[in-house]
Amino acid sequence: MWIYAIGLMLMGGLRWWTGDLLSPVRLCNYLMPWLQVGLWAGIVLAFLTNRNLLGFSLAVPALFIFVTYAPLFLPRQVNSHDGMHLKIMSYNVWRENSNITEMAGVVRNQKPDLLLLQEIHRDKLRALVAELDDLYPNAPNVVFEEQKLQAMISHFPLQQIDAGSGKGRAQKVIAMTPGGPITVLNIHPSRGNWQRRHKQMSTLLADDIAGDANPLILGGDFNTTDQTQTYRLFDQILKNAHWQAGWGFGFTYPSSDVKFRSRLSFPPLVRIDHIFYSRHFVAQKAATLSDSGGSDHFPIIAELILKSEMPGG
Repeated sequence: MWIYAIGLMLMGGLRWWTGDLLSPVRLCNYLMPWLQVGLWAGIVLAFLTNRNLLGFSLAVPALFIFVTYAPLFLPRQVNSHDGMHLKIMSYNVWRENSNITEMAGVVRNQKPDLLLLQEIHRDKLRALVAELDDLYPNAPNVVFEEQKLQAMISHFPLQQIDAGSGKGRAQKVIAMTPGGPITVLNIHPSRGNWQRRHKQMSTLLADDIAGDANPLILGGDFNTTDQTQTYRLFDQILKNAHWQAGWGFGFTYPSSDVKFRSRLSFPPLVRIDHIFYSRHFVAQKAATLSDSGGSDHFPIIAELILKSEMPGG
């Protein structure tokens, strides 16, 4: 328990000094909510056995984690705004998933205005669009990038924009909505080298997000949690729908459809799927869906309002 307490305090200091450069720090950032299990159990055991100093040492990281995530469990008042309502869904369908009917059922139950898909092949996208003809009866607007295995489906006309290179798997469109043009980015950075991924996301932020005057929505499978250095890049200038209007940890990966040795399934352990939005919007609702449609990820949704008037505009 002493090693656990000192180790976590050390990791807490290193995360602000070195960022995510060190793999032990990255691991702690990914699994931070679960670190509490050992901490609170250790605190109880320490005080029951009169090891008070150990108990207080374990309480330091435990309280830090508790305070960090407390806002997700507190009541929040969502203010009403005039403006256009939008429902966004981000859904990593998993390249090994062939359950098109189940995927379509998940989407149909939510009826998103904008659907961001990751890990989808052309033939599966074609089949999914056919399954959703009742939801998008006027032929949905579809943008597909085969090399990235990413697609967007929308009620609105979509104008594809080349996101350029050096930004990971980033798909960019302009959605021509009744409320005006909205920039939409669908991303799925790789799980490889952390430094390369961080640099790619930094480039994306500088080139396609920071200077964009349009209302902007950024969603996808980020392959990173809300406590990492890469996440904080976006969190500095955008708002996360789950942190503004969601509840609980909202873990998205893995889903129960992932089986270890074809038999044992794990509960969702991390939240690596996110929907961000610019100051032009306000979040009314955000949630992680309980039906994965056969994917290894649970989909996420966000209900946003595009504010009709911007301050000073």
